[in-house]
Amino acid sequence: MNILSMRRVLLLALAAAATRAQARPIALGEAYAAALKRSEEVAEKGETYAQALAQIDEFWAAVKPHLSLNATQLWQAPAPSAFAAFEPTSQQTVALNVTQPLFSGFREFLAVRQSQAQGESAELQFERAKQLLYQDVASAYLNLLQSRQDIAAREETVKLTSDRVKELQNFESIGRSRTSEVLAARAQLAQNEADVETSRGLDRIYLETLQFLTGLSDELEPGDLTLPQAEDEAPFLERARRRPDVESARRDLEASELFVSIQSRQRWPTIGFSGNYYLARSNPSYQNINWDATVTGQLPLYWGGQISAQTREAEARRRYNEQALSLALRQAELDVRSAHSDLVSDLAIVKALENAKTLAEENAKAQAADYRHGLVTNIDVLASLTTVQDTRLRLDQARAAAVLARARLDVAAGDAGSAR
Repeated sequence: MNILSMRRVLLLALAAAATRAQARPIALGEAYAAALKRSEEVAEKGETYAQALAQIDEFWAAVKPHLSLNATQLWQAPAPSAFAAFEPTSQQTVALNVTQPLFSGFREFLAVRQSQAQGESAELQFERAKQLLYQDVASAYLNLLQSRQDIAAREETVKLTSDRVKELQNFESIGRSRTSEVLAARAQLAQNEADVETSRGLDRIYLETLQFLTGLSDELEPGDLTLPQAEDEAPFLERARRRPDVESARRDLEASELFVSIQSRQRWPTIGFSGNYYLARSNPSYQNINWDATVTGQLPLYWGGQISAQTREAEARRRYNEQALSLALRQAELDVRSAHSDLVSDLAIVKALENAKTLAEENAKAQAADYRHGLVTNIDVLASLTTVQDTRLRLDQARAAAVLARARLDVAAGDAGSAR
């Protein structure tokens, strides 16, 4: 390894250390809290819930009386002279009007209940959006953490390979190593340096992803997470059957059932009340009449099949929501089983790789010692160092995968963030 290459490796390591010294440490819980404040998707779900609440008030308004101030100005052609005094050409009327629906098959109350169910559905979707955001943040957080671990592992490998090159160069100067062995080690060192740069490129991408989710522009430094433990699948399955999106599907089904009743009850009679209190009436015939009231009733007899068509449409929507609920339940159970299976598998892989890493490190030390005694070749030593690096990287990946699998399991069960 030449002096320029050694200086370059040293400068890169110093620059990386300086950047990390300035980085802002951040925990997964803090990253999630920042993402909740920044996420447009969660905010959209929140506004949908706000719209549903406003719609509930709108349906309640249809049940209550309406009071208005009405004013009219009428112009008409002159009446025959005999009636001119009773039918003036200009008439003004000002009146307070009140209307109150008396009976319409209780459709207004059903509409309120339907709107309440839709509001609850929107609220549950809002909660589910926050849970799914936690999974996205956890994935981005773990990707960044793993990339930092990859960089550290590869930088250590570069250092070990660099030391190996210097040792071989010393051996070459006294005739104990061949030139080809030095060149092979230098080639391996160049590949390891390239791997470091590749990891740094991925690290920048993962950092930008986490910054995008959290809305933070700082250089972020994620902390290590505790390796989860395996747990029984049954409690997660039980909670998954009540997670927010499943409950939201239940509320949608309830709303669609109410809507069927609303549509079918259009065949029922409707009765309404309307009353006026006159503040001003210019027509002499009505000047002494201060109020009037009207009760009207209507019974639909034939509307061209409109009510039947609307009822069939509502029933089709109800059947659709039945299938949507069934799918949501099965999907929730699948999510739990898949995440639980991944967690169990990843924890087993971690345990095996921890043992493999210990053995690989012992083998590398033994290969280096054997090379000094001429028992193995330089290729054997380089291969053992590569095995150590690969095993360490796989172990870091398996640990990150296990933590992410636990986060997915929590989200699948509707318990976002419980592993923080």
